[in-house]
Amino acid sequence: MRYLIEHESVLRFGAPVREHHWELRLAPRDSATVRVLGCRVTMTPDVELRDHVDCFGNRVHRGSLMAPHSEVAARLVAEVETRLENPFAYLPLAAADEGPWLERRLREEPSLHDYLAVPADAFPALETLDAPRRAAGRPLLESLQETMAWAKARFRYEAGATAVHAPLAEFVGRGAGVCQDFAHLLVALVRSWGIPARYVAGYVDPGANPEAGVENTHAWAEVLVPGAGWRGFDATHALVVNDLYVPAAVGRDSRDAAPVRGTFKGDAHDQSPEVLLRVARQEQ
Repeated sequence: MRYLIEHESVLRFGAPVREHHWELRLAPRDSATVRVLGCRVTMTPDVELRDHVDCFGNRVHRGSLMAPHSEVAARLVAEVETRLENPFAYLPLAAADEGPWLERRLREEPSLHDYLAVPADAFPALETLDAPRRAAGRPLLESLQETMAWAKARFRYEAGATAVHAPLAEFVGRGAGVCQDFAHLLVALVRSWGIPARYVAGYVDPGANPEAGVENTHAWAEVLVPGAGWRGFDATHALVVNDLYVPAAVGRDSRDAAPVRGTFKGDAHDQSPEVLLRVARQEQ
């Protein structure tokens, strides 16, 4: 599938701010399943942007605006080709072989341990939830699909129910939240099984789940599946990620993968960006 992605994030301040520094994680990730054909990121006011790849493999654009200003906008235009039409197209391992496969990968790539920790202050005691447990001798994929179905039935999607980067305990207490909360929930549960899992922010084809709808930007989880490598799981919609999804940034949680973050001097507080997004299918 080929897509044209146009993203604009506008941040307005009630009073001028200065010495504004920011990082943008808007660019799609180039990988074996997503080929980036073109990508351009610009800012208004016009400033010089530099880019680097962070420790999670995300392409980061950074810039600074020292003069006083009351508005700043970040714009992305990217064209990508996705290739994961069938996310189940891999040779599955027997359940008994999954543990040794994961142990070997953790030895070979120590950085994977970043995706195993479950901070105590980020998630309520697991025993307080009726979440499915991963049974010994059962394939991981079956447990993941059961857990997504449970999360969709147990919690409801409600726009604005939680703030950005809200503690997962707030989501559990309310029984409702947004895609970031569903992604954090699945990540935390999978890590409690001793399986590496990471948070993903990105873009989704509007037709991925027309009945449920998708947000301007979306969040899901990726799990290190034995025999397949990283595979995406959208707990908000209880879907296994395919070629309708375009990852932009990954990390341990939503803060690592935030599309826009920065600091400035001034009296403006609690500013929320206005986000406009268009994801359009292109002819191959």
